[in-house]
Amino acid sequence: MFLYFTQRILNNILPVHVAQYFLEFRNNMDLYHQSYSKVGVCFATITNFQEFYTEFDGNNQGVECLRLLNEIIADFDELLSEDRFGAIDKIKTVGSTYMAAGSNLL
Repeated sequence: MFLYFTQRILNNILPVHVAQYFLEFRNNMDLYHQSYSKVGVCFATITNFQEFYTEFDGNNQGVECLRLLNEIIADFDELLSEDRFGAIDKIKTVGSTYMAAGSNLL
């Protein structure tokens, strides 16, 4: 049971292949690393989203703000599923920030 929760936590904060490396080689104290000649990282955020987000009757107690955020995130996810963006992986969404990264890009 402990390993299951450990795996879920690691998979939530690390790429799956890196989490698997640490789970399989727990006695290995070497840090995991990979080298790439070209790397790109994208952070897309809605500036001042917390100020934009309001809970009042006009926007259904904040649901409309969250619906807009979800639509934007879903659009990014859909774009990244296209073949032309195959070298880019979604890393995480935290609040109103979307993080993606790619390696060996043109």
